[in-house]
Amino acid sequence: MSEHHVPRSTHHTVHSVAPPDPEPVRPEPGPVWRRILHLPLFWALVCGALAVPGYLGGDLEFLSFLFTLVGGWLCGFSFVNATFRMPARRGLIVHIAGAVGAWLLLWLLIEAVPVLLAPKPNPARAFLAVLQMAAVPAAGWVWLGLISRITAMIGARDAAKAPPAPQWEAAERGSLARFRGVPLSTRALVLWCILTAAVVAILILVVLIVTGGTILNVGPKLFLLLYVAVPGLPAYLLMTWLLRRRAVDCAVRFDADRLRIEVDGGEQRIRYRELERLVWRAEGDFARIEARGSGVDLTLVVGIARKPGGTAAALPALSRRAVLLLEDAGLTARTLRGGRGLIFERTPAVPAARH
Repeated sequence: MSEHHVPRSTHHTVHSVAPPDPEPVRPEPGPVWRRILHLPLFWALVCGALAVPGYLGGDLEFLSFLFTLVGGWLCGFSFVNATFRMPARRGLIVHIAGAVGAWLLLWLLIEAVPVLLAPKPNPARAFLAVLQMAAVPAAGWVWLGLISRITAMIGARDAAKAPPAPQWEAAERGSLARFRGVPLSTRALVLWCILTAAVVAILILVVLIVTGGTILNVGPKLFLLLYVAVPGLPAYLLMTWLLRRRAVDCAVRFDADRLRIEVDGGEQRIRYRELERLVWRAEGDFARIEARGSGVDLTLVVGIARKPGGTAAALPALSRRAVLLLEDAGLTARTLRGGRGLIFERTPAVPAARH
């Protein structure tokens, strides 16, 4: 019996190894004046400076009162945003410490400091009045943010018992993820917050008019309850409820050559070569997708949405394949503050030097 020799193949399958994650790329900082104009604390200082003359005159006008409330809210808004940019555990600790500090500051400004300035007329009392009025919306926003944070943590704990977060599914030409989201730009979300603060300010003004200002003479605890919690908490809950009602079914698909985003049955397509900016944050209250390019400017806020079962909506982590597709198209990746997401931006090409 003859033996048949079967030649062994000398070809070996070579498995490509994905390169390590790129180092975060920090964009070049803009001019100092432009960075200052984007700081909420700068505008809080401007509001405080515009409000002081009205308090020095002794006849409090509505405009001065409004400047004080807006300035205080900007301080609280800046602090809460800073804690959300920190790592989760550190941000929670700082937020709790800030909430306790805000309560102590209110107590000092309402109970302790006025006694020191009471014996005789003192111009410092006008500045004290500005601080008193500004501290109330600032403390209120800090406490509302803390309530929202704790509620999100409880929801995350309950979500562990719920179905898992969205996962990537195999599609015809790529991978697909389905989720619930609110079509809302970041600018529109800020406008919603400003509108909520304005509604609270109007409610507080109505209370002051109806009570003839006597509410300012109550103790700090009752003052905080009547002045912040009563109008502020319902307004905050109403805002989140209205936004969640706008949540729709969405889907994102990474094809070989383009990004497809489906929102409530409609689809937007952007070729990777035409994509200018993509933000992908998978978890948290600010979980979202931002895509801009080829005439498309779309933002889907996922963190404030809810699934039909009531659990918080989320996004799957961005796959390595999707990252490589975006990088191969000329986009540069960098991490969001706190490492909770990725931003892909197209950097302008540097012209070659002429010899």
